[in-house]
Amino acid sequence: MTDTARCIAVDWGTTSLRATLLGSGGQALDRVARPKGILAVTDGDFAGELDAACGAWRQEHPDITVLMSGMIGAQQGWVEAPYLEAPCDLEALIAAMITVPGDGTVRIMPGVRARTADGAPEIMRGEETQIGGVITANGVAEGLFCIPGTHSKWIRVRDGRIDDFATFMTGEVFAVLKDHSILGRLMEPEDTFDADTFTQGLERAREAGGLLHRLFSARTLGISNEMSKPGLASFLSGQLIGAEIMGARALYGAADTIHVLTTGAISEPYALAFNWANISTVTRDAEAAALAGLWAAAKHFSKS
Repeated sequence: MTDTARCIAVDWGTTSLRATLLGSGGQALDRVARPKGILAVTDGDFAGELDAACGAWRQEHPDITVLMSGMIGAQQGWVEAPYLEAPCDLEALIAAMITVPGDGTVRIMPGVRARTADGAPEIMRGEETQIGGVITANGVAEGLFCIPGTHSKWIRVRDGRIDDFATFMTGEVFAVLKDHSILGRLMEPEDTFDADTFTQGLERAREAGGLLHRLFSARTLGISNEMSKPGLASFLSGQLIGAEIMGARALYGAADTIHVLTTGAISEPYALAFNWANISTVTRDAEAAALAGLWAAAKHFSKS
């Protein structure tokens, strides 16, 4: 290894752990990913799981700092990192990072708490680091962001700070309906994206009657042989993502451009959905954004 390792950046969520060894310029020297989210860690042995993921790096670099973000800082995680109130920026989040007791080289990023326009409380963990990374790396100080996922986040940034945000349970509702409701009985076990039926789902999301009424057509179209069974899951997904986009528009209005942070297979349906809605987007890699946010923290602590 020719470059000097500077820190270990860890994105530790509910379902997975991703660790990256960052060099002196913030570049990735090595990576590891494990399906060991916080809910899969046995008996709260987070220290043991961290060692299993990147113990070799820490042995080779005994004083290296480990910087973590995501659900690892939740009540169910290793050590709770209290929420900061929005509006807040990455600098404030970094300053509020907590140190894991008994291991002074491990720090955890706090989450952010806000309220939507209707007064409902909102929370996030992990997305704040991604947003901060985009602001730091790309100089985006104003705009509306979308981070699709199990719990999609729509975040309004003003003056370089997270101003407010809203959560849409799009991914989780899709999984529950497909795997645990009558809607999924006709669907294929494996998800195969079908652009045509997905677009039909988007169009269905515009129709009258409300989402609770419209969802049942994901079963009746299959029963009546008006839609191929392999396409039903994409049809359901289109309805839910269409409802998400329209709900976000109701909250935030029609933004000229939305910054979309995605990685992997979820990118395609959201790109199609934004095009359907005539929304201009700037797509950014979510993992790169998280690393940029944690790299900003590494530089901060190297000065202190």
